[in-house]
Amino acid sequence: MRREMNVFVFDGDDTLWMNEWQYSEAYANFFSYMYKIFEGKSPALHLIWERYFLIESELYKEWGVKQGRVADAMVKMYQDLSKRVKFEYGEDMYNFEHEEQIRKIGDQPFDYKRLKWLPGAKEVLGKLRNDGHTLCFLSSYDKKVFPKKAEFLGLHEFFDKKHIRTTEFKKTKEDFIAVSGWCDKCSASDSVWYAVGNGESDVRPALEISDKWRGVYIPHGSTSQYFRGKRGMDYWTSTSIDHPRAVTIRSIGELLSVV
Repeated sequence: MRREMNVFVFDGDDTLWMNEWQYSEAYANFFSYMYKIFEGKSPALHLIWERYFLIESELYKEWGVKQGRVADAMVKMYQDLSKRVKFEYGEDMYNFEHEEQIRKIGDQPFDYKRLKWLPGAKEVLGKLRNDGHTLCFLSSYDKKVFPKKAEFLGLHEFFDKKHIRTTEFKKTKEDFIAVSGWCDKCSASDSVWYAVGNGESDVRPALEISDKWRGVYIPHGSTSQYFRGKRGMDYWTSTSIDHPRAVTIRSIGELLSVV
């Protein structure tokens, strides 16, 4: 009896390799740099934090996930602090060299050469591909930077070019349809389509397509404005996804046990 082959649509960042830490590291470096510049004239950290992420969330509407959004938000925050210090203390502390350094900090999340595949990720992809399943890759990422990142990570070892897609904003069900080749007649197949990712927007749009779609959620807490997770079973863990056709696992290495 012929066994039906399934289709898997994988997210990349914080699913196959960890990238969020680069954002958090950049934020930590930026806030530390602000206190190095302004010292005792700085506001409390929670005020700077709240103001910064308000700026970044507004810029997301224009920038999406493209390189430059974080750097631009950091520069705007620095300019705001400079104006605040000048108003309150009468001292002009703005320096263009500070802006140059801040932009370097803001681009740290796109240093893809520091990325490493998660333990078990390559083994899982290799097993699925060797078994004849179709592997697809769908990522929210800067389209100009992505080809270099894909080459560095060796993405084409597991994903054919026609099954790789990037978007610079939130993923939509149309993105999942395009990358997977889903069509109306697919609903009559015995195959199953899986969306695998660390954020709910890596999974939920696919579940809207058809009952044939399943979700595999591997939650990872994030500072992102649209991946921010709630606390789950412990302080560090995001909550499980609440959907009858989705399961939550702890790591990519557990995937084969639930599909």
